[in-house]
Amino acid sequence: MEKYNKVRKTMYSTQLKRWSHFINIKSPYTLVKSIYYMETASLFLFLTQKIIKSPNFITFLYAITGVMGAFLLLNPQDELFYIGIFMVFTKGTFDWADGSLARRLNKTSFLGFALDEYGAYLSDAAFRVAFIYYTLGYFPELMYLFPIIAFILLITKFSLFSDYMYYKNVAYNPLEKYKKVINNEFEEVIKDSKEASSVVKYYHVYESFLDARARSIDFLLLILIIDRVFDYNLSELLLILSALIVLRALVMYAAGIYSAFKVYKVDEDGLNILK
Repeated sequence: MEKYNKVRKTMYSTQLKRWSHFINIKSPYTLVKSIYYMETASLFLFLTQKIIKSPNFITFLYAITGVMGAFLLLNPQDELFYIGIFMVFTKGTFDWADGSLARRLNKTSFLGFALDEYGAYLSDAAFRVAFIYYTLGYFPELMYLFPIIAFILLITKFSLFSDYMYYKNVAYNPLEKYKKVINNEFEEVIKDSKEASSVVKYYHVYESFLDARARSIDFLLLILIIDRVFDYNLSELLLILSALIVLRALVMYAAGIYSAFKVYKVDEDGLNILK
């Protein structure tokens, strides 16, 4: 059984090395939230090290915590609402813990990576759907739009087309393309001003607004708390934010497909080759 200090030290050394470009004083909130995740993930791994031996199980906890927390936000009981707030706020603890456990047990795999990605998609999509439903509670005359909006958020969040193009490219060219993925060259190719069109470059600037990162989700959580606790009429603000969430989903989906077509070309054999 590893001592807590060792688990914590490993967590900090690994995560600070991997995310040094994000975890720094230039982004104060990201720094504070990252410390919170590292502390809570270290404590979780220490307390469960004799029980949990599967990183994928922790990934499952990550997804289910986000989904359950999102729908508890819709509960009229204050106690359950605040539990939902806490679950959505702290779900990232499991996201930081699963990778650390996988590396410690030498159980890293493509399946684990894929589950982690889609666990994040699922929990984030659930939160956005719940946020929209919460907002439409102020506008019952617009509630008929909810099924359409929920469908849009779900279908655009799971960008199956661009993901398929990406991983198929890796599968057809395993060695060379694997090196590019490891070196993060795929993202650089997309963002490179010499190879990316202006539309794609604007997309990468736009996608940071109301994205799935903690600072954006926590901002939306704060709005919900203010609306629930204080006697302010935030219905119009909630409606504006909801509209921006849907618009962002549509823009990102269209831009993602556009990016896939621009970055990849198909040769005569039908194999996708990175430009």
